[in-house]
Amino acid sequence: MWRAAATVEAEVASGERRWMRSLALGAAIGFGNPKAILFHASLMPLILDLESLDRFGIGTVLAVVFAVNVVTMGGYALLSAASSRWFRTTRAVRALNRVAGSAMIATGLAIAARS
Repeated sequence: MWRAAATVEAEVASGERRWMRSLALGAAIGFGNPKAILFHASLMPLILDLESLDRFGIGTVLAVVFAVNVVTMGGYALLSAASSRWFRTTRAVRALNRVAGSAMIATGLAIAARS
């Protein structure tokens, strides 16, 4: 990556269908994330008395978890969309390649030094 050519990909045309498809795909990935499922499954019994929850309480917990996930993942999506403009120049791509290549080299040296 250190010596890779800095190429900038052409911008993909965005339309209403593409936006909806991306949203649906992101939601499917977010809701199917096993780390998040395990996190909530292990944390909720410690915070809430699950035996005392009625249907309204369960709905409230689900709505809060859903809202937090939507806000968090939406924030990540907005930040990534905003930062993607920065990576549309060859200078920025070259810098990113150099940083990533340096990290890989440093990791390899650290692993080699441990052996």
